[in-house]
Amino acid sequence: MTKQKKYDIMPSAGKKKDMQAAGMRNAEKRSISGGQGGTGVENDRNAPVYVIGGVNMDISGTPDAELRTGDSNPGRVTLSPGGVGRNIAENLCRLGRRVSLITVLGNDAYAEEIRAQCLNIGIDLSCSVTDPLGRTSTYLCLNEQGGDLHAAISDMKICDQMTPAMLEPLLPKLNEGSMVIADANVPEETLAWIAEHVTVPVAADPVSAAKASRLRPLLRRLAFLKPNRQEAEILSGLPEGVVSLTGLADALHAQGVARVFISLGAEGVWADDGKEGEMIPAVPGMIVNTSGCGDAFVAAAADAFLRGSGIAECARRGLAAAAVCAESGETVSPSMSPEAIELKLNAMG
Repeated sequence: MTKQKKYDIMPSAGKKKDMQAAGMRNAEKRSISGGQGGTGVENDRNAPVYVIGGVNMDISGTPDAELRTGDSNPGRVTLSPGGVGRNIAENLCRLGRRVSLITVLGNDAYAEEIRAQCLNIGIDLSCSVTDPLGRTSTYLCLNEQGGDLHAAISDMKICDQMTPAMLEPLLPKLNEGSMVIADANVPEETLAWIAEHVTVPVAADPVSAAKASRLRPLLRRLAFLKPNRQEAEILSGLPEGVVSLTGLADALHAQGVARVFISLGAEGVWADDGKEGEMIPAVPGMIVNTSGCGDAFVAAAADAFLRGSGIAECARRGLAAAAVCAESGETVSPSMSPEAIELKLNAMG
């Protein structure tokens, strides 16, 4: 007889109580000061955004000079909590939103560090679970000298445990939130369950070309989607490299996606709501590291969406957040805030 694994709700006893209390105070402070233009708190900020997705320990290496493959390169190696879902959650928290992160962690040193950091920032982990026998996800990336990604390896098998059975008891909470954001680290059957049962607005990030197709059953329920061009081609079902951005967006609209933001890297974003499409240029600035910029975009675009902003404004705020992120050596900039986004937008005139 196969022994079943047991799952534990994230621990909150002992010193974690103090950390959680401090984190909640930090979140309250950010929420009070995080309104649009500093004018106050909106009613929907009382309802949390639920982020369902991956959490990693990120190990990132950047060489001091041009990267030489097949050789040891002097440079800088950093270790920090990451993962698309976790990064989106932290950015939202820094933008003043109440956030609950739903994920699975292992029972190891990486998980302890991730818990401590999340609780200190104010990210609620009460809906997440711990697998005592599991290994916390790890993401290893090697960057070019300028900070652009050269190659990466992700060890995220534990994410397969985010099943419909895990989410089903949380459904009443999910449907009382302001929004659900899912990433494609979540299994396809679970994304299909979200499409069938979640009634609040849903947004999604494809994560990578390898995982993008998992989002297909969720497309019909998406308030917005942020793919790059390759991910958009995969989800559209259209031939690669021969369809215009408008054609890709139209194909995604036909499957139910309300707003499409096709990321084009340094060029910016094609923003399309089915009524109009517009190329929104990237916000200029210093680039230290591009890892996490897409996650910052999703968070800021979601925040703007919940404010009632139009698609172009959502894209502009998302690109401004991405620019703030790019100036930091971390996957989430400690400087991320509504004020930092405003400064970026004001600098563009």
